[in-house]
Amino acid sequence: MELPIGSNEGPYDIALLDPSGAELFRTSAMAKLEDHIVVLRANVDLAGVSPGSYFLGLRQRGTEWMRFPIRVL
Repeated sequence: MELPIGSNEGPYDIALLDPSGAELFRTSAMAKLEDHIVVLRANVDLAGVSPGSYFLGLRQRGTEWMRFPIRVL
């Protein structure tokens, strides 16, 4: 995923959050600069997740979650 402008390289936590903010799973990955864009690549298995609306949580360690609405089909 391409991170928002102003994002830093380095380790990030990635989580799937339910509507109440509870973590359904979490993993970590390293963001790297690629062609002037900070890119974060992670393998995520959503096979056990029920279809519905969730949030993709993204944060550098020690910071608050940035939340992005997503829909699992």
